[in-house]
Amino acid sequence: MYSTIFLGIVLVFFGILFILLMVYVVQVNKAKENSKGKSSIMPPLEYMQQEGVWCPDYWVYMGADPTRKGYHICQNKFNIPVSNPDNTVCYTDKNAKTRSFRDVSIDDKGMFSDAEAEKDMCMFVSQCGPSSGMTASWLGVSSEQMSAGYANCGKV
Repeated sequence: MYSTIFLGIVLVFFGILFILLMVYVVQVNKAKENSKGKSSIMPPLEYMQQEGVWCPDYWVYMGADPTRKGYHICQNKFNIPVSNPDNTVCYTDKNAKTRSFRDVSIDDKGMFSDAEAEKDMCMFVSQCGPSSGMTASWLGVSSEQMSAGYANCGKV
């Protein structure tokens, strides 16, 4: 009689242990699946293709430049400090705090489609920081070292 009770307890113990093991295996597999799709390049390519490539950080995309085909306008609406406001590299229109940038897109490999547009972005980053000697912030564009992988301007 005691042996059947003991056998029942052992079976319940191993049943619970088996269920816990299966739950653990399922959770580990879900974690692996979730981590597969994440990119190690930040910002993600989708963000750069749709948003990040257009304007420097915290500047606002204003649309196509009506005076220049193949260009778009970004505005410094939040008054981000610019060390060289009189420099045409920093502002196309100093009073409106706008800058016209060449249109650019990024392919699926993370490469810019236009070398001149990339050079324009690099010039802005290197010369229009918040103070002299500081680079401007533009996600995916770096003036000194490799940034997230989209544009490495080197020392411009």
